[in-house]
Amino acid sequence: MRRAILALLLVPVALSAQPRAKNVILFLADAGGLSTVAAASLHGYGAPRRLYVQRMPHIGLSDTTTASQLVTDSAAGMTAIVTGEKTHNGVISQSAMAVRKKSDGEPLKTILEYAEERGLATGVITNDALTGATPAATYAKANDRGMTAHIFQQIFTPRFGDGVDVMIGAGRPAVAAALKEASLDLDAVSQKGGRPVLKTFSEIPDGATRALVMLDSGEFDLQTAVDRTLRMLSGNPRGYFLMVEWDTHTDHVRLGLDRFVTLDRVIARTAQRVGSDTLMLFTADHSFDLRLRGGTFGPQLLEGLEQAEAEAPKGQVRTTTLRMDNGHTGEEVLAAAQGPGAERVRGFMPNTDLFRVMMAAYGWEATSPPSTR
Repeated sequence: MRRAILALLLVPVALSAQPRAKNVILFLADAGGLSTVAAASLHGYGAPRRLYVQRMPHIGLSDTTTASQLVTDSAAGMTAIVTGEKTHNGVISQSAMAVRKKSDGEPLKTILEYAEERGLATGVITNDALTGATPAATYAKANDRGMTAHIFQQIFTPRFGDGVDVMIGAGRPAVAAALKEASLDLDAVSQKGGRPVLKTFSEIPDGATRALVMLDSGEFDLQTAVDRTLRMLSGNPRGYFLMVEWDTHTDHVRLGLDRFVTLDRVIARTAQRVGSDTLMLFTADHSFDLRLRGGTFGPQLLEGLEQAEAEAPKGQVRTTTLRMDNGHTGEEVLAAAQGPGAERVRGFMPNTDLFRVMMAAYGWEATSPPSTR
């Protein structure tokens, strides 16, 4: 009995002694569901379970349903991950009270905003537009993900801290066009906000700790972007939060699988670089309708793909080994983690719990507790 009582008394001590994360890196494979993970391993290495994310020490499965629908888009999916609240498709970090394109919901505070509030350095990298649904959910609020001009301007009007320190992404022509349609000018918005919008990596000054780079294209070297960003963020003694999104949609199968392999290799190299004080979390916002249908081990995984895609330009690709129906799907996605707090990633879990995993790793409590829905 005395031993049992002593064990119970020691539980709070043990919990309080758990190491906390100084830094958190969230890697997000857009549309990188389990079927894409499996196919990417076969495509990249000719064998299953060869990806780094498949070998991370803590594994779970994340539900991706929204507040109202079984299949999520990136807006609702990422909102859940970074705020701990489910919302509706098309809505960016607003509560489920929002009606898309009609009325706002309550603004939801994101993990990046908590980091800004506490003086940490923050970063966002994406090969989507910087105003795309996934990156936008970290720093902006909108009842419609298509409000490009409105979302972009929020980069310069942060609610907490001084805003995202390092942003690297695509979408320059689209953002400029959206601003023009709203009778605004990209350079004027940048000048008013006091932050230059750089066109290339080479324009980042040596020794800079803040940079906003918006490229014409998402075809840039991810490893270079991550390495450069980590150098800038790591100078903050309080730590950092970094979100890295890479589009792995397999509506173009080979391109999507190539991109997933690239992302996985960057994750592996990043794991070698960061210290034991960094939580690394990988997941996807939603899955995608790619399926392995047959075949044997070897190089024929994508055999006949180009011909099949040419015959079905809008999707529904069929080969002897693969099936691709061009759309999001609703099954759970992989969540994988390592570092302080990674042990909380386990079993079947709602995507909103990933927010709690990151907050708990830092040792933070949400100021407005999210729902358990």
